[in-house]
Amino acid sequence: MVRVVTDSAADLPADVRRAHGVWSVPLTVFFGEEAYLDQEDLDADGFLARLTTSPTLPTTAAPSPAAFAGRYRAARDQGATGVVSIHLSGALSATVRNAEAGRREAGWDGVRVVDGRSASLGTGLLVLWAARAARAGLDADAVAAGVDRLADRLRVGFSVATLEYLARGGRIGQAARLLGGWLDVRPILALANGSVHPVRRVRGPRQVAGALVDALGDVPAGPAVAAVAHSGDAEGIERGRQVLAALAARGVEWQDTVFGRIGPVIGVHAGPGALGVIVLPLDAASLALWTAGAPGPGGEEDDTR
Repeated sequence: MVRVVTDSAADLPADVRRAHGVWSVPLTVFFGEEAYLDQEDLDADGFLARLTTSPTLPTTAAPSPAAFAGRYRAARDQGATGVVSIHLSGALSATVRNAEAGRREAGWDGVRVVDGRSASLGTGLLVLWAARAARAGLDADAVAAGVDRLADRLRVGFSVATLEYLARGGRIGQAARLLGGWLDVRPILALANGSVHPVRRVRGPRQVAGALVDALGDVPAGPAVAAVAHSGDAEGIERGRQVLAALAARGVEWQDTVFGRIGPVIGVHAGPGALGVIVLPLDAASLALWTAGAPGPGGEEDDTR
């Protein structure tokens, strides 16, 4: 059995994580001196309520190497033959570097750490494919290699209500921040090679869906899985559905879709009103593993110790 580990910034819904037997290590969110474990002590609703009233921007911290080492040892002690640990882009966070340090601290050569080169449900889709590939019988080396290959195919487009949070958190330059400076303008961005890139701006929320279709680029016709990461508002969910419908009309064949809330760690930088659409095209081999490794009705249990 290969165990798949990720971090809380993957924004996987708890029921999806449990069904696939994925273990998650939480990042920490700080409001001043107050520390909260992401999605354990602080959920998306509680975070947004605090974000909009906080006089200072919250900050985040990656899990410690010891936290990862403990999870890897637990997997080994429970009989895992290997671990594939997939994480938030190393260009955005120290999480994957701390996971590597945790691998060394654990002293077990069965651990493979992968930089997912993405964020939120971009990482989440890679994690789900890994869990299914492991269930289908691939060993840790093959699962890690497959994830690394699929990360190059991943398409991530997102919109934010304002660039204020990305700029204040240092994830985009101050010049790019000007894209969001016009009244009722929604910046459209892409996440590629692990970094955020402004694409264009649209005036008014009704143009968001079409702009996100363009931001995702030339998605090939054929099988794919998708995710919609949203801030919990009905408008965002509907815009995400519109993007998926537009791509289906172009020949993309959705095998599965995941809808999930943008959690506190990603929310620190995206702010309220954010929407992300993620597409993972699958070739014949990766589709076969996705299908063969689908969880059964009872699913599994995650480990959030």
